[in-house]
Order: sequence, then C-alpha cells, then structure tokens
Amino acid sequence: MREYINTFENFNNNRIVIEVIKQDDNDGCIDVLYSNFKDLVSSKEELHNKIKPRLNNGLSICLKNEGQVVGVYLLNQNSINNFIESVKRNEVYDFPYNETIITLDEDLSDNGLQGIALSVLPEYRGAGYGNMLKNYTYNLGYDYIWGVQDKKLENIEQWKRTRKIFAESPTRYATYLKF
Repeated sequence: MREYINTFENFNNNRIVIEVIKQDDNDGCIDVLYSNFKDLVSSKEELHNKIKPRLNNGLSICLKNEGQVVGVYLLNQNSINNFIESVKRNEVYDFPYNETIITLDEDLSDNGLQGIALSVLPEYRGAGYGNMLKNYTYNLGYDYIWGVQDKKLENIEQWKRTRKIFAESPTRYATYLKF
C-alpha cells in the first residue's frame, strides 16, 4: 500500500496530504482524537491505550497540513457479521444483547471495513476534509464500511447522510454503507 495517498489544495493554499499513519504520526493522531473525544474518556492516556492497536495497522490514515496531523480515520478489517455475533454472545459492552435492537435487513459478506474513529480538528472542519478521509475507504477492496457512533456526540444525523443504522443500544448506534 502506498504511504503517500493523495494531495489536495485548499482555498488557503495550504498543502493537505492524506497518508497511512506511521509511527511518527502517533502523538499527533492522539492529540487530534483527544481534542474531539475527550468527553468520552478520562484521560489522553486512556484514549491512547484504547486505540494503540489501530494506529499502525497499515489501514488507518491521517490528514496532514504541512506535516502536522489535523485529521485521523482509524480503520480495521472487521465484518458486521462478527459484530452481530459478538452482540448475541453479549460480548460488546456498549451493546448489551437484551438492550440492543438489530435492524439489518440484508446479508452482508465478511469482507467489511470498520471505521473506528474519524476526527478532524475544529479549525479544519467545513472544508470537506472529513469527507476526503471517508471517501478514501471506497476503493480499498471492501464490500462495505461500518462503525459505531456514541450518542453523546450527537452526530448521527451527519452519519445518516451516507449510512444506514443497523443496530442501536441505549448509548450507541451502529451504521454501515455498502460500496
């Protein structure tokens, strides 16, 4: 896989680059994720421990402006089928089986990509960079992408523009998009 994915020019003539996350990007990625998800974790260290396996897996990407990480999309090869089976075995903490509604109305393959966390610094929002990170996933050879959205973030309407909800628990939604 190429480490240098694409270059975009924004209206301020800043050079924006999307790259596969490298070891040197880890601290910047943690900072970007923490800036947006700090209300969901107790500390930056807790966030780092939760996402560490996803940082340098060859799939996750970052958005850089002049070498500084300004956006992140953590990705993982995983299927909705695995997730649903784990929910049925009551193995998913935020989706307790007896409190989760699963509404998936179609059969999906095991060739799925899980979007774990998407984050863009506030000063870069509104310029389409989050969509650039999402669009990157369309041509990776997976049949669909799916992810979990925390209700505290109050951003499900944004996700519903391109995805369908297939599961809901008291605290989270799970959504997917077929390619």
